[in-house]
Amino acid sequence: MEIAFLTRLPEPGRVKTRLAAALGQEGAAQLHTELARFCLDALRPLTVTREARLVVHVAADAGSGRPVRRDARTAFGGGLAFELQPDGDLGHRIGAAIEAGFARGASAVVAVGSDCPRLDAAVVREVPALLEEHDCVLGPATDGGYYLLALRAPVRDALSSLMDGVDWGTAAVLAQTLDRAAEAGLRVALLRELADVDRPEDLAEWARARTEAGRSPDAAVSVIIPALDEEATVAAAVRSAIEAGADEVIVVDGGSADATRDRATEAGATLAIGTRGRALQMNAGAVLARGACLIFLHADTLLPRDAAADVRRALEDPSTVAGAFMFDTIEEGVSSRLVAGIGQLRIRLSGHPYGDHAIFVDARTFRLLGGFPEIPVMEDWELVRRLRRLGRIDVLPARAPTSARSFLEHGVVRTTAVNGAIILGYRAGVDPDRLAAWRADIGRVR
Repeated sequence: MEIAFLTRLPEPGRVKTRLAAALGQEGAAQLHTELARFCLDALRPLTVTREARLVVHVAADAGSGRPVRRDARTAFGGGLAFELQPDGDLGHRIGAAIEAGFARGASAVVAVGSDCPRLDAAVVREVPALLEEHDCVLGPATDGGYYLLALRAPVRDALSSLMDGVDWGTAAVLAQTLDRAAEAGLRVALLRELADVDRPEDLAEWARARTEAGRSPDAAVSVIIPALDEEATVAAAVRSAIEAGADEVIVVDGGSADATRDRATEAGATLAIGTRGRALQMNAGAVLARGACLIFLHADTLLPRDAAADVRRALEDPSTVAGAFMFDTIEEGVSSRLVAGIGQLRIRLSGHPYGDHAIFVDARTFRLLGGFPEIPVMEDWELVRRLRRLGRIDVLPARAPTSARSFLEHGVVRTTAVNGAIILGYRAGVDPDRLAAWRADIGRVR
């Protein structure tokens, strides 16, 4: 699937002209830039998860191809593919962007604009399933237009009939497009209605969207603990989260046969029952969580004091999308200190934390990414890999002690070797189910 993101260079007097009376021409151009960046940030996770290719189609009134691309990178950020929009009305330019996606081999192309702040990865994720039963998907806008048009490759020949003769820029755009789709015999699915930001009365919607996506010093922090037969450790993990200042602690049990559920609720956690599997359980907890900041804590790991405040401060930085705490072990002794030293050296050299580092993440970013990949091993490594493509991972100096029992029971050398083999195997493309079987050979290796 390809996403064709249509926008213009932020030239004063050429963009958001209906807002110039309220903001001035410079202010309208600045809002156009901020809104386009906001929308691009909300769609980028689809490229990180390889669900879609994102191409930005830029229109400008003057300038050759190279300067326009350069100016677009300056305005909208690097790491994106840019193409120039052709001359012609909006319908011609939408059609050209969609046709370019099909020419690159896309099975479906989703054309979107740059002025709908509620359009994000979650909305676009609805499109593939709808296209299995329909030829076309439209996202209605509150002003009578549409914020999204998706088309399957087999009906690409009908594209021109959707674009021709539409009164672009009026409240009749959606109705006319639906009429043309019916005339062409296309089966159409409609997404939920969303608001574009084009008029002064739309500015309140833009302000609400920014506020909801923002990070603040008093943002709520939710701690999510996946558990399975952890009656000996889960209460301590829950208490550490409460003492660290968490606003809520959710334990998601995967079918424990022991007293894990009782110990969790006695310690003060909210209990949820999930399908067995760490990724599945953590994703289930994230659905229930109310916090703007999420901490994923293993049931045998303890949060450091003031962890919630540390997480809020870290995520206030707009360049930081996630983070973790420094590794340590709960147990004492030479072997435990060796395990702690190896873990601390690895995180300092790689900057790539694992689940037993108490990974934390901005909740909106986590949901736009689609949560943890639902695989039996390496779900934490894969999530961090994806997050690193979106922004900075901040490893905080405070330590989150975790149990070294796997290392102590099975030997430091052997456990480290198996963990290393799993990492290398995953990066080499070995099936995660096979890797899970490897790990099962030595028990609960983390």
